[in-house]
Amino acid sequence: MVCATVIVGCGYPALQRISSGSGGSDDDGGGDSDGGIDSGTPVDTRVCYGEGAVIGKICFAAAPTQPITISDTTTLDTSNSTMCMATISGGDNYCVVAATTITINATLRATGPKPLVLIASDSITESTDGLIDVRSHRGAATELGAGHDPVTCASAADTAPAAAGGGAGGNFIGKGGPGGTGNGGAGGTRGAPGMDPTTELRGGCAGQDGAGNAGSGGHGGGAVFFVAGTKIDLHGPILAGGEGGLGGPKAPNQGGGGGAGTGGMIGFSAPTITATYTINANGGGGGEGGSDNAAGAPGNPGDDATGDTPAHGGKSGTATGGDGGDGSIGTTNDGVKGNNGTGNAGGGGGGGGAGLIKAPVTANLGTSVSPVATP
Repeated sequence: MVCATVIVGCGYPALQRISSGSGGSDDDGGGDSDGGIDSGTPVDTRVCYGEGAVIGKICFAAAPTQPITISDTTTLDTSNSTMCMATISGGDNYCVVAATTITINATLRATGPKPLVLIASDSITESTDGLIDVRSHRGAATELGAGHDPVTCASAADTAPAAAGGGAGGNFIGKGGPGGTGNGGAGGTRGAPGMDPTTELRGGCAGQDGAGNAGSGGHGGGAVFFVAGTKIDLHGPILAGGEGGLGGPKAPNQGGGGGAGTGGMIGFSAPTITATYTINANGGGGGEGGSDNAAGAPGNPGDDATGDTPAHGGKSGTATGGDGGDGSIGTTNDGVKGNNGTGNAGGGGGGGGAGLIKAPVTANLGTSVSPVATP
């Protein structure tokens, strides 16, 4: 379970001072008048935030003293942004943004190799004009979500597509859809997800490339975790969806559609958590297979995951290429299989599986949450 961070005995308190000395004692065994710490004993004055199940304990030299307000569109690269604060321990794998309060009234876009962690000693609020976007999406100047495609995604049970078969979608909580058959070759398949996704904050996994279609798999969505001492109150979208797969090329080098990336991860920890808008960590749609006719057309890409409906697989670009599979949605955590190509055309890419939304059972996340949140 994800514990509220200010409740002692249930995860870590929102602000915790840790003594590095054992303290002294009186001759009669009673405590010292100064609380049991001798004047010469060093005291560790770090302050630590977080909960143990996913992000662990993140410690700073001192508590934050300033608020942060996002009032204009802001793009944050988690590898080098000045907003990422230095931590004493626990934050090396993340970009950690800490403040007394965090207020988001515009788009906050996070990209780069590390997941994003937002920590407020008091509250995190997002207005109806706000948008927190860690997804991966095609065509954007900053395409890749924060913490996308971690190295732990690979599974020895994965099978690559052959000939012009479509690539399989990526795995996370949900399994990626298999690719469709193309030009006599089987589509790609995924084994079981390669790690327990509840033990580490991380982004989603990429889809496979379609056979004969290098670089066509969609990237996994990014990851963001919210920690607040009093409340989290969100009234704008939180997006961590996966990227759609690219369509396959047409004959004479027809190829399979790319598998879509999975959704990423969104987590919450606070005494009170309220949200009223879309919270999305769905998989993207697989790419359409390419035509076996040189006078035909390449396949269309699949949709990126953005809202309350499935990300649709690519289709209608060719008469013979297999349609891409849809991405995950709602309680259907697995991506959909890509369709087989007709004749020698490319197979469709599989849809991406669902990412993960972590929240305590007391959280009120509204009705537009996909996949279903888990404690």
